[in-house]
Amino acid sequence: MTTHDTINRRHFIETAGVAAAAAGFLGSAAPAHAADAPPPANAKVRIVGICGSHRKGKTTAAGLQMALDSARAVSSDIETDLIELMDYKLLPAVPGGEIQDDYARIHAKITDPAVRGIILGSPVYFSNMSAMMKMFIEHFGPYKKSGALSNKVAGVLTVAGARNGGQEGVAQSIMAALLGVEMIVVGDGRPTGHSGATLWNNAKDDITQDEFGCATAKGLGKRVAEVALQMAGKARS
Repeated sequence: MTTHDTINRRHFIETAGVAAAAAGFLGSAAPAHAADAPPPANAKVRIVGICGSHRKGKTTAAGLQMALDSARAVSSDIETDLIELMDYKLLPAVPGGEIQDDYARIHAKITDPAVRGIILGSPVYFSNMSAMMKMFIEHFGPYKKSGALSNKVAGVLTVAGARNGGQEGVAQSIMAALLGVEMIVVGDGRPTGHSGATLWNNAKDDITQDEFGCATAKGLGKRVAEVALQMAGKARS
């Protein structure tokens, strides 16, 4: 890494308002994994949904909210939050370059030690994740050194206009990026047991008509919550 690259990464951290964590984000002598630190006994375990749809409040957001509601039902120790990327200005990340967008605000939320689980949701556009989701993930480069997302539990939810519209392929593409930053990736668990939540928007934006898809969304939220609680050293309540 060049000196110029290091300065640019440090500038990003300072704009995020987390300069105190700069050493860890830049990969120097900081705790290896933020999610490894034991929480206070009364701390909540937070699970965050990230909606990468270009249509705010539509089917992807609804599917994520379904998953988050299912996660919250697992334990009174779970709290949830939904972030819609359309509420932020995101630009393509340039390796080693300064990024003049709103990602620093999202960074502060998802790297919070209280956040033990993250569910990423994307619509399927031409057999790919949305451009918004891709721009979000492309900001993950520094996490490979800092470990800021290491050992946080991750799940993926996808929505397409057909039952076989490419949901699992897109989910696996997103999962590959999450594995690259040492997240613990889980699927939707029993009884459906697939690559996360796969929803079909076949009823004019009413995904509740997709019984199977809703089951996978609920299963994903439950699975993320169960593993997040285990990682936080908490029993289900």
